[in-house]
Amino acid sequence: FANLESINPASFWLPVDETSNVPLLYEVSPVVEATLVFNVGQIHRRRGDLDAASKCYDRAFDILQSHTSVVVSPADLDSSMLEDHSIVIPLLHNIGQLQYRRGDIRLAMETYSLALRHARRMYGGRHPHVASALNCLGVLHYHDANSSDESEEVKTSVVVATTTSVNKDSSSSISSSDDDKNQQQQQHSSTNKAMDLFQQALSIRIESLGHNHVDVATALNNIGRIHVQLDEFDQALGYYEDALRIRREVLGPDSLDYAATAFNAGQSFHQKGELTRAAELYHEFLRVALMKFGHGHRDVAVVLSGIAQIHQEKREHDKALELYDASLCAGRAALGEDHSEIAMLLNRMGNFHFERERLDDALRCYKRGLRIERRVLPPDHPNIVVTLSNLGEIHRQRGEWDEAAKMYGDCLDILRAKHDNKDHGDVASTLSTIGLIHDQRGDTCLSLHYLQDALLMRRRLVGSEHLDVSATLVYIGTILYRKSVFSVAMELFSESLRIRKAALGDDHRDVAFVLYNIALVHQQRGCHKEAIESYSETLRIEKLVLGKNHRDVSMTLFKLGEVNKAAGDLEEALKCFKESLAVERSLLSSSSSPGNSANANRTAVDTGQRYQQPATSGGSDPAAMARALNEIGNLHLARGDVVPMMEAFNEASRLYRMAGLSPNNVIVSGALYALEFSCPAAAPAA
Repeated sequence: FANLESINPASFWLPVDETSNVPLLYEVSPVVEATLVFNVGQIHRRRGDLDAASKCYDRAFDILQSHTSVVVSPADLDSSMLEDHSIVIPLLHNIGQLQYRRGDIRLAMETYSLALRHARRMYGGRHPHVASALNCLGVLHYHDANSSDESEEVKTSVVVATTTSVNKDSSSSISSSDDDKNQQQQQHSSTNKAMDLFQQALSIRIESLGHNHVDVATALNNIGRIHVQLDEFDQALGYYEDALRIRREVLGPDSLDYAATAFNAGQSFHQKGELTRAAELYHEFLRVALMKFGHGHRDVAVVLSGIAQIHQEKREHDKALELYDASLCAGRAALGEDHSEIAMLLNRMGNFHFERERLDDALRCYKRGLRIERRVLPPDHPNIVVTLSNLGEIHRQRGEWDEAAKMYGDCLDILRAKHDNKDHGDVASTLSTIGLIHDQRGDTCLSLHYLQDALLMRRRLVGSEHLDVSATLVYIGTILYRKSVFSVAMELFSESLRIRKAALGDDHRDVAFVLYNIALVHQQRGCHKEAIESYSETLRIEKLVLGKNHRDVSMTLFKLGEVNKAAGDLEEALKCFKESLAVERSLLSSSSSPGNSANANRTAVDTGQRYQQPATSGGSDPAAMARALNEIGNLHLARGDVVPMMEAFNEASRLYRMAGLSPNNVIVSGALYALEFSCPAAAPAA
């Protein structure tokens, strides 16, 4: 090793017994013997035989302890127990790294801490050996905070994105228990500790090695990773770009270290939505990875998946699918079929197909991924829960309620077992989802059972003023509304409204959702004045938040027209129906413009908060226009305006046909006040 100091030849041999009168016997110096054994370990390590390497390192360590008064493990050894031999520091570093690779983070921390103390005692506080130990401790604290991530500084490894669920309930974000809070605090503490250690290492390396040394680039790269974990992507890119420059200049553009930093920078650009630059850096990593490893390597699979995701986000679906398939082939060649990362890639491909509404393809990918996960992961692993949830969501969207309930039921069993049947946010979320599925399958009693359990658990976890409690109140209120239990539904909606106003303010879209439901209850109970007030407030918020030309605005205007008509204010009703029609026509116009899609901007409407289908801010709905025209025609009928009445009815019939519905959906109500038909008493029956 270049950093090892030269060994004095006189120290190669030590006398065995200087007091004896017999000729002196000599044995190999422990330092020399330990060095030789250490070097043998290095050969084993480079051959990939880590077990043999570990035995050599332990043997070398035992040899160095031969002159100490006690024999202890590296974790229990104080730096003062070892003499100041240069071999000690690289030996401890290698022992620590193998401990880290075996997943024993705590033991590795103790070993590197010993190396740090020894380096400071031998060389002072501003030496590169000190910086190396600080950097390694920083990596360990980073992984202690982010145990699911792969190490950035393992040169042939890049971080794989975790599996994501197709339909995540909002409650998954709640801090569900004291254990979770403690874990979050510990992760935050570990992240801050890692940042401090990396900053110390960077300062020492710049001071002792200069600004353009590869070890400086390593520290810069690691600090960038911390900023990524904190979602500080601009700051991360500042460090990555400096590291990228140094590694390119010193190591060349074909080095793995350069490529690893290019990939990390690409991830940050990807997170920022700068897809072109992200793709350029991903391709740079891919170029080096193919050169060094060939096509059948894990890192090739990872970066191909990242590039595929960029094409997916750019809606270049054919190219994205081609790259996902190539990524899957590379992953299988490198890892085999039964590997957790293959399952994660299949889950990502399932998400891709789900987004394109190709549910059969998505279902096949998720099922294949689930089979692998159940073979290679612990039965309570989070990825299994996510995949089951994704399968359940597909069955739910296809109306396959029994299968959906089974998948989410399996999730619930896993989560309850994992959390020892204690309250947890994930359990509450799954209870809520199962309740909604039973509602959709028509089993009201079972639905209310699950939703009430979810409500009680959420109240115990986060209190009664949390937005997740508000959402569950709306779900239960919706079911009771449909069962005509209006008084209880109103109580639940009112409590939900109070919570949302306190948390979000008066002018939030989620507040408008609950007001809309309250208005529906008033409308069904015949309380026209109260319904008009609630609908009007809903309309004010929606126009403020969503703009005038939005499907939710059209829906609220239509309902406001219905209530005014029922209250006898035909002029106001006609005005509301015409405004609703104007919004729908505006949406039709915008959806027919070049580059617009009928489903380009689907909005996520909280399930149960509106009884209509989820609204879209763009795209046309001929049936909605037909309904508005139908009501306009009936109002003209009531006023005796025959010509506009017939025009409205005819246009409504045409639009119903355009929507694939029968023109018989046009409903004529009211009376022709201007005409009166009567038959003579003697007229025959028709």
